[in-house]
This record gives sequence, C-alpha cells and structure tokens, in this order.
Amino acid sequence: MSSTHLPRIGIIGGLGNEAMVDLVEKIDAIKGADKRAFIAFGNSRLAYKPDEVMQSWKPTDEPELRKADTAIYTLRFMQYLGADVMGLACNSAHDLFRNLLPEVPVTFVDMLHRTAHTIEGTQDKVLVMGVNSLVDSGLYQAALMEQGVASTKPSVDNQQKVMAAIYDPAFGIKTAQITRDAEALLCDVIRSECEQQGCSKVVLGCTELPLALTAASCARFKRDGLIPAHIEVIDASNVLAQCLLTAHGKGKAPDGELEQYKGEHTDWFAPLAFKVSSLDAIARVQKTVFQHTVSFLAAQGKSVTGSYMHLPTLFISQTLQDAEDKLIDMGIPVYLEHDEVDTVIVDALQRYYADMDKNLAAR
Repeated sequence: MSSTHLPRIGIIGGLGNEAMVDLVEKIDAIKGADKRAFIAFGNSRLAYKPDEVMQSWKPTDEPELRKADTAIYTLRFMQYLGADVMGLACNSAHDLFRNLLPEVPVTFVDMLHRTAHTIEGTQDKVLVMGVNSLVDSGLYQAALMEQGVASTKPSVDNQQKVMAAIYDPAFGIKTAQITRDAEALLCDVIRSECEQQGCSKVVLGCTELPLALTAASCARFKRDGLIPAHIEVIDASNVLAQCLLTAHGKGKAPDGELEQYKGEHTDWFAPLAFKVSSLDAIARVQKTVFQHTVSFLAAQGKSVTGSYMHLPTLFISQTLQDAEDKLIDMGIPVYLEHDEVDTVIVDALQRYYADMDKNLAAR
C-alpha cells in the first residue's frame, strides 16, 4: 500500500438508514477516524418491502431472490468504488452477505463475530435481542458459543414486544423517531428476561436498538428502575465502529463491467450521492434527508413504514476523485454538502416515490 493511499472504509447500510448514521457518528467519535476515507451507501433496496416484513420466506421466493441479487450488486458497486474494508450496518443481513463475500476480494469486518469476541469466556448469561429473523437464526448464539458464552433469546411474548418497538407504524424505531412507547417495551423485555432467565448481559443484535438504548438512556433507565442496575448492555454497532478503524485491507477492482453483476432480480435505484468533507457531514446530510422524507410522506398522508421507504443515499469522502468520476460515468450526479441540499433532496424524493408508485401499480 502506498504512503498516499488512505484505506477506504465501505459502510453498507439501508436496512436501517438511521442505523447507518448511528454507526458513522460512533466512528467519528474515535480518534484517528479522520485518517481514513469513507464510502457510505444507504441502499434501502436491500430491505424487505413494507408488506413483506414479519413473514417467512423461502430462498426461492421473490423477496429473497431480490435481496440476494441486490446484495451481490451492492457489494460489487462498493468494490467498484474502491472500498478496501467493508462493514455492514445490519446484524440480521450478515447471514445473506456471508454467503456472497467469498467471491468479493475485500476485507469484511463481521459485526457478530467481533461482538462475540469482546465477551469471550464470560460466565454471565447473555440475552440476544433483535428482529425475529436474527434471534431465530441462531447467528449470535452460534458466534457466542464459539467463544464459550451461554446465551438465550426473549420469550415469544417478549419477542413480540421487541418487534413492536422496532416496527410499529405509530411508534416504532423504523418510523424515524424514538418514542417513550418503544423505550418502555424494550425496558420491559430486558427486565423480564433478566428476572426469568438470569441474564446479566444484553447484546443489542439489531442496529435499530442502540438508537433507543443509548448509553445515556440506559443510565437513565437504570436510575429510574426500568432495567436492573447490574445489567451490561453491549452495543454491537459500537464494536463494529472500533473494528472498522483497526482493520487493514486492499481492495481489488471487479473483473469486467459492473453491469454484468446485475441479476434478474436486482432492485436498483441510483442513490442520491454527495461528496463530503467529514463523517459529521454524512450524518448531518443524512438526517436532513430523514426530515424531508417524513415531511414529504406526511404531506401525502403516509409515513415511513420500514427501511425500504427511504431514499437510497451515497456518501464519498472528498478525496476520492476516482470514485466521483466513476459515479458520473454511471450517470449518477455527485453533489457537494454545501449545495442547495434541501432542493436536491426534495427533487430526489419526488423521483423516488414516483418510481415506487409506478412499480406498485405494475404489480
């Protein structure tokens, strides 16, 4: 690696766009983050559509075929832009991406394995919290078992509370808000499981959960007696943030044209792309996108009912001229963080939801 090459950290989000912002902010808080270049892709087309959430799908069903083809193209797109190291801002999607990564020459930081490693050998019983697909898959339980750690998942009733806290259309975290109702449900689950199963550590195995269970909010919940004072809450996204900055790698350009990696079921909408000067700018612009999204949908009598409803966004460090050139060659305009951001976002939202309405009408 040449002395002038800044290792490019690729962040794949979009299965929870708020979670991508949370990860970016955690990386930004770590000393040395400004020595790296970043490519952050919030590709919401990786997510289930609102009517597909909380259903069981076979690998041959359309939603799973679409997610797999879209994940392949997303990885190749990040490879094309020159990512040297990649992390995925979604726990449950690791199962899908692990199957695809052997074909992509990039260093991948596995959030589940790294999180399990941080509590290797503990004698405490660990509660794994996350969406149904994650806790039922046993991904975290297997990773923890490899480290000699006993773990469990919430009861059926408590798991329903976790899902409501994340997905409820009125107060769930996926609606781009943190509400007292969601907080209360999550505290109920932690308190109940600690009493019934004797857990003393909790792994937040969904990147939406740390948005409601921050270090500050957990301290408040303990002070107010909403969760036991002895409970240690482990934020997997914080582990990922630390590990991305210490990982090393050198990416390799894809063989052939990028277009060849699009599959029959690839779901692609060109992202709204920005060239930014800092991680703080990524968070700031993406939060502005969220604000406009909520307002835009509210004006139509709608709300954010899941990750798929978000506009795909892409952020590249201002030093990555070659990545900008590649995006322009693909017909993707690259805006500056100081451009007329509000106008750019609203125009993009109009195009995005018009495309979504057209696709729904064609189904």
